[in-house]
Amino acid sequence: MRIITRGDFDGLSSTVLLTEVEKIGEIKMVHPKDAQDGKVKADAEDIVVNLPYIPGCGLWFDHHVSEEVKLDKQGAFKGRFEVAPSCARVIANHYQSPKFDRFTELLEATDKLDSAQLSTTDVTTPEGWILLGLTLDPRTGLGPEFQKYFRWLAEYIKEVPLEKVLKHPEVMKRTERVREEQEDHEILLAKHARKEGNVILTDFRGVKDKPVGNRFLVFSMFRDANVEVRLFNGHEGAVVAAVGASIFNRSCKVNIGQMLAEYGGGGHKGAGTAQLKPANAEKQIAEIIARLNA
Repeated sequence: MRIITRGDFDGLSSTVLLTEVEKIGEIKMVHPKDAQDGKVKADAEDIVVNLPYIPGCGLWFDHHVSEEVKLDKQGAFKGRFEVAPSCARVIANHYQSPKFDRFTELLEATDKLDSAQLSTTDVTTPEGWILLGLTLDPRTGLGPEFQKYFRWLAEYIKEVPLEKVLKHPEVMKRTERVREEQEDHEILLAKHARKEGNVILTDFRGVKDKPVGNRFLVFSMFRDANVEVRLFNGHEGAVVAAVGASIFNRSCKVNIGQMLAEYGGGGHKGAGTAQLKPANAEKQIAEIIARLNA
């Protein structure tokens, strides 16, 4: 069978679990927007993971709240959907396999990172699985080699303990960049982020060669804000609006995933993204900010 997923930490953990209980011959990483727009095909040999449902797939596992409202329309499917901290948790709940016992810490860290249940220390001085997870976060900015890195990690973390994983040169060159460039990333945020009411607006459109950085760092700089809208150049010329509730000031009441579904995107209750067409982007960005402030 083939896994079709996104190349982030939750996708990695989900892949690790599935390779323990299913015969997986290939891992394919796709852009969530392509899956949402019907550009990705699947058949009965495909397991769609941490992505919108793709008709024809053999199994589907997901946890994004924006997909919950579509369940009645898409009809019966094999697999499991539930609103959970991570897709890996959905898979663990589905199979209930003793083979997963050795991945307890990985699963807990995936829940923690994907649902942004992080402490200040996790953000400013990340360690362990959280640090490893940041090397797979697309918004950390570590570059285009993630697919090869993802596939290698999916096997390597099953073979050796975390301490050894973190000492591998391929991992260390990424974790060291996350740590070494954090100060430059803070300077970049100070230049491109501002408050609009209780919303942090971070506009990275047109910014090239950004220093890598933890996407949660901005919340430690704007403690009185409760949500961020981050803009950057996206897929096929679109403007990406990545919205996330603050992990320190948890007063945001908007269901972000449901809101962004109205703009062609989706996500969780506390975070999500939408790819906005350039012609409508400025108007829609203003609408999103107004709704978050309301």
